[in-house]
Amino acid sequence: MAWVMGSPILPSYPLTGQAWLSGRTQPARAILPVTFREGDCHAQPGEQPADDRTWAEERPPRPLGQYLAWKVNQTLATDPSGGFEQAEPEGIDFPGIFRVPQADQAREEAHKMPPQGTFWSDGSRLEDGRVGAGIAWKTEGDSQWHIKGRPMGKGAEVFDAELVGVVEALQEAEKQATRDPVTILLDSQAAIARLRHTRVGPGQVAAIEAANLAQGLVSRGQAVTIQPGSKAAATRPPIPTGGTQGQLSLAHLRRTQTEATREARERWLREAMAKRTPAAQRTYRPHRGWRLDPAAAGAPKALASRYYQLKMGHAAIGPYLQRVQAQESAACQGCGAPRESVHHLLLECRERAGPRRTLFQGLREAGAPRPATREIHPEVRLFGDPRATPAILRYLQDTGVGARKTPREAQVQARAQDQWGWGALEGAEQMEGD
Repeated sequence: MAWVMGSPILPSYPLTGQAWLSGRTQPARAILPVTFREGDCHAQPGEQPADDRTWAEERPPRPLGQYLAWKVNQTLATDPSGGFEQAEPEGIDFPGIFRVPQADQAREEAHKMPPQGTFWSDGSRLEDGRVGAGIAWKTEGDSQWHIKGRPMGKGAEVFDAELVGVVEALQEAEKQATRDPVTILLDSQAAIARLRHTRVGPGQVAAIEAANLAQGLVSRGQAVTIQPGSKAAATRPPIPTGGTQGQLSLAHLRRTQTEATREARERWLREAMAKRTPAAQRTYRPHRGWRLDPAAAGAPKALASRYYQLKMGHAAIGPYLQRVQAQESAACQGCGAPRESVHHLLLECRERAGPRRTLFQGLREAGAPRPATREIHPEVRLFGDPRATPAILRYLQDTGVGARKTPREAQVQARAQDQWGWGALEGAEQMEGD
């Protein structure tokens, strides 16, 4: 249930941990120190406990709440003294109209928008993490662009800035004395989708504020429309990126979680690979990213198991079977080659020439390069290329490579190997006798 009960700071469910910090009525939230969950940059003397900041020290504190706060603080790259975005009760739905035309149509409509009541909104983040929102608009009979921006510091994301830009545009429309329809153009589909509801989650505070402002405009008889189009604007609003550090947004916490989890996984993989032999390191290529290969994930369990065993070098083939004394040698059970390696089974075994042609055809259709003659460990590249996975799975299914044999199957195979050539030998002896 905790947000920080492991290494890194977060579990598999992002909103579970965010509720600790953002949910005002969340009972578990009281475990965290008040100086951490509320922030202390604006606290007055005597308002917060004097000994409530052991979570900010370098050494981990002993109390549970202080330790959890310390764990989060160790991962955050931004100062949490401003507190965290607070979840609010669900508000009204956005009363305006959402239009999502095709890209070409959106660009054409953006250039034809009437100046009065049209606002272009945008959000941006610099390399140092500072974020800001900006809007631009024109008024009737005035060719000059009016611009307005809001700096948001380092505790927010571009997603938050896009929402804040919409809020700024609605506030500006409210100040104007006209009753013209209001159209806001922005280039974030995620922000447009967030404005459609006010449920708890990243961007909720801005979504509620935007819905309330839009409701005020609608009650005055002004239609409010949200649609893509900021990138097609004649000018883009400048983005202010200064400002002081405020609350940390839930979107910022989610990105921090993602980066911490990715870093921990990569560190685990590096350490695991370093423990393997140099030969094993050369014959294994990690899958790009951390999502399962969709083709392997959708395959039958037994088939997917063989695929991953061959990829990792732990399949039930010659060398392994010899090591566990399941067979006398590491020879190929199909063609009799001295060593039944993954490379041999996939690319060399004469007994599997037909399925191999199907494998190469599948690679060609999927756009995966066919193994070259001079290529070193081409099987490593194939197992590391998601495009090749369907063809490899079909090859394994057609050939049974890596499948563990039942005792009866092993007995039949051993008997066949023992009897191989007896018929020809008996025929030759009979011919000599004649």
